[in-house]
Amino acid sequence: MNGLTEIIIRFFDLLEAEGRLLQRNALSTVRMAVLLVLGLIFGAVAVFFLVAALYQALVTVLHPAWVFCILALACAGIAGGLLWLSIPRKKQVP
Repeated sequence: MNGLTEIIIRFFDLLEAEGRLLQRNALSTVRMAVLLVLGLIFGAVAVFFLVAALYQALVTVLHPAWVFCILALACAGIAGGLLWLSIPRKKQVP
């Protein structure tokens, strides 16, 4: 009977340790996700201000329609480059 109780106690100790590890990993994942979202928000705001500053700088030289065209092409090029970088690549087999 002692052997059976020892097995049950060890099983629940292992279960408790696995639960603590799962909790720690879940909190770490949530923390990283929140930091990623905040980084993306601040990055988007920074890009917005950069485009607004470029607009203000170019509107003094060019007509606003041309400025919008230039900025649209620049933003489309950046978006296309980012999308191209996000395409999964085939692994090189030696």
